[in-house]
Amino acid sequence: MRPAPRLILCLVFLLGAGSRFALAEAPPSSPPAALSKGDALLVRIEGIGGGLPEYREIVDSDGNIEVPFLGFLSADGKSIAALEAEMAAAYAKARLSSNAVVQVTYVTHFVPPPDRANLVRIEDPRRPVPASQAPAAP
Repeated sequence: MRPAPRLILCLVFLLGAGSRFALAEAPPSSPPAALSKGDALLVRIEGIGGGLPEYREIVDSDGNIEVPFLGFLSADGKSIAALEAEMAAAYAKARLSSNAVVQVTYVTHFVPPPDRANLVRIEDPRRPVPASQAPAAP
């Protein structure tokens, strides 16, 4: 009767260890040389007022991203470094910050690229997702 509890404990341990390894996330995609329509980005902007929270942006079907306080900026065909520099320069030109630090991280790519009108902002208004991937309304 003693081996049964040990066997059960051993099985629980093995199943738990196996599921932990199975849930490991795949490494993020490597960033492309140039951004394209449908690319999802994580954007962090520092040096503006009290600071902005990190947010997710998607290069829409027109090749644009929405930049806080500035409106839309073309991102299609630009490298991440060029986009970061252009965003920082746009904040300086608008006199919102002379020393804005912009960090853009490539996350993934959506096919087909979403139209700006079809981006649905869920939970957090700074996190757009394509309408096809938005959860159903309650």
